[in-house]
Amino acid sequence: MAKTAHDKTRTDARAWWGLMALAGFIGILACRALMRHRPHAETTAAAADNAEREKLAAGDQWETPNTAFESSDWPLRPVALIYLAIPALLVISCFALIAAYPNALPDVDRTMRITPPGPRLQTDAEGDLQKFRADEGRRLNTYYWIDKQNGIVHIPIEKAMKELATTGAPGFPKGQQ
Repeated sequence: MAKTAHDKTRTDARAWWGLMALAGFIGILACRALMRHRPHAETTAAAADNAEREKLAAGDQWETPNTAFESSDWPLRPVALIYLAIPALLVISCFALIAAYPNALPDVDRTMRITPPGPRLQTDAEGDLQKFRADEGRRLNTYYWIDKQNGIVHIPIEKAMKELATTGAPGFPKGQQ
């Protein structure tokens, strides 16, 4: 049973909405991870800062703070989740695209799927090319008369190159031998 254009449109729409839902879900997870705050750690840091300020106000020496990190640093968990979510999203999106477009042509096969409009003048391109190369090879590698009355003969290309290398071209200086 052949698929109609309407069925294909519905399949494409379902795949698109599925991909959008997946992207939205991952976006929500990323936002929740970034927006999550740690009220207990902030109140502890604020209490430690207040205690240090009180000691300084009383004239005591500054002591090592109770916290070992900057209070404005990002928590490690959301950053790590983002670093893990991005490659996972890339892999999942590849599979989502494969599922969305099951009839897409693979990139490896380069055969022509449509026939160009007529008239088709060359029906056997490979055979014509082989015949052309055979004719050219025969012309380049055999002896034949070009002008029999003036005594002009075609010689094979290999022999002509050897003769030119030994005798030189007229009008050009000869190389050292």
